[in-house]
Amino acid sequence: MLLLFGAGAEALRAQTPAPFRDLSYRSAVFGREKFYRLYLPRGYDTSGRRYPVVYFFHGWGGRHYKDDNAKLEYEKLHSLVDAYQVIMVMWDGNFDEKEPRPYNVGDHGDVKFQMQMSDCFRELVSHIDGRYRTLRDRGNRGIIGFSMGGFVSFLLAGKFPDMVSSAVSMAGSPEFFVGHPENHTLYPVRYTFRNLQGVHIRMQSGDSDILFYLNTEVHEGALWEGIPLDYWQFHGGHMVDRPGETKAFESALKFTVDGFHGDNALPQNWTHYDVYPDFDVWGYRVQSTKQGPGFLVLGDVDATGFLIGSRSWLPDGPPLPGLRANVKTPPVYLPRETYHTVRLSGPRDAITERLVTSGEDGSLSLDSIDTGTHVGVFREGDAPAFVCLDYSIGSGGRFLSVRGENTLRVRMFNRAGEGPLPCLVRATVTSADSAVAVHGGEVSTNVLPGERVVALPPVTVTCTKLPPIHAGPALVKFTVTVFAGNAVHTSIIAVPVNFDVPLFSNLRFDDGVAVREKALGSGNADGIPEAGERIMVYEGEHRLRLYADDPWIINGDERAADEIIPAIWPDGYTLSSVIHISPACPEGHTVECLASYETKSYNPIERRVTWGRVRFTVRHR
Repeated sequence: MLLLFGAGAEALRAQTPAPFRDLSYRSAVFGREKFYRLYLPRGYDTSGRRYPVVYFFHGWGGRHYKDDNAKLEYEKLHSLVDAYQVIMVMWDGNFDEKEPRPYNVGDHGDVKFQMQMSDCFRELVSHIDGRYRTLRDRGNRGIIGFSMGGFVSFLLAGKFPDMVSSAVSMAGSPEFFVGHPENHTLYPVRYTFRNLQGVHIRMQSGDSDILFYLNTEVHEGALWEGIPLDYWQFHGGHMVDRPGETKAFESALKFTVDGFHGDNALPQNWTHYDVYPDFDVWGYRVQSTKQGPGFLVLGDVDATGFLIGSRSWLPDGPPLPGLRANVKTPPVYLPRETYHTVRLSGPRDAITERLVTSGEDGSLSLDSIDTGTHVGVFREGDAPAFVCLDYSIGSGGRFLSVRGENTLRVRMFNRAGEGPLPCLVRATVTSADSAVAVHGGEVSTNVLPGERVVALPPVTVTCTKLPPIHAGPALVKFTVTVFAGNAVHTSIIAVPVNFDVPLFSNLRFDDGVAVREKALGSGNADGIPEAGERIMVYEGEHRLRLYADDPWIINGDERAADEIIPAIWPDGYTLSSVIHISPACPEGHTVECLASYETKSYNPIERRVTWGRVRFTVRHR
């Protein structure tokens, strides 16, 4: 009887399909086999239908078949795949068998390989779509990730918003360096939500998670950008689910599948940040001369044009100097049609116009564009499209004061046609920040034909914003909407705030002298700020991030130094400034600027910001 019972049980197991399959494919990116775990829904073998696909990315030290921190119930997950009728792929993020760190992201020394997650993901999607019956449009493809995989889920969805409709970060890491070893760039999730326009996004975070406070900063970044984010907090630590449960995973899967049935249309106007010199997004192809760290920016994009720009770091780093780019648009124009293009670039508002002819497919190729250039596309008689060119506070400053009233002046650039001109152009200036009030925010001005750059009448702004105690966004956003005839166009500007904080009193200066481990400034190394020197300022042992609005500080030549203040995990990077004092700075000139430094608690990792003011006198050698 025992023998018969054992044989019967074995036969039953043989008839029960395995909950998953562990498979591999030959990767051209890696030049070897890459592994993944595949879940197919009930009925896949007989239905003949196609299915949406959900990709899952594990955390640090994990593999496609294990993740000790996540506490996944791998066999039970099959019932969720059955219930939601999706294909699920768990990819092996391991780049090298000798080390547990996946994905080729992290601190400087962790970015070791030329293989990039962007290339890996495209190859994986191509393999899955080529091997299985998948629905191959972006509206049926989603990503879920845990911890480092949560960072990767938002990284990839932001890199490929035209490939992915839903992304969930479960206890995700907040920022890492990304890119090739020779030019990797810090990618802070809290300042990259513009990349996720058009993607349904969710964060799941435990209230006792080691990363709880850092993910609160990420959440604040989404609120600041105005990008819809579903933020779900649960009672627990750094994990996906409690042992034996699949509740949190099901919540993430349900959100992802609901996104497949939501609005997955192309955003009408969008902005994209990319760490790579060449990239494709939403049908636009960008090729540039960028070689070092930093971001290319394809901004304020719609059929009337775009901005091609750059940032040394986000959100407010200076532009990268001397870059050029070629841009090919998607086929959004009439085929074989002549279009006017207008370019505005440089501090002197240099404007050039030329004619271009669209291709057989209706795309345009626009070459040799200097970064920092606004590009417009239009035909005769088209309506105008006014986009924000720049702004100034008071008599030419950049910072909002929290003392008294501010005069905000905005300049607009018409990058499209002149159909209704001359006409009275109306504009509204608003801010969603509750600490900001805009007085007289509805203005108007007459615009004549040929008048490309338009200064709006000034508006008055009062600001009572307090400095953030964590490293969330400290800038104020304004929305500028321009009405010209029947044409309406909206732009966003971000303005820093000069907070009312006391002076730091224990200043030390690195002008080539090592205040701590090594010198980061350059000069005569006497510890005294002098004209022409590049200096880092310390408050005691703390490196300071400086926010200068002084005519003798060359803001475009600021450099950032990064460090990780120790905590239980190496998460959360601190940026400090190396500023350049103009060689022409007068003897005895006093520089005063806003400054801050960060500290962290060990566990949980809470990053706190201390704000103050720096005041010093510049000498000559």
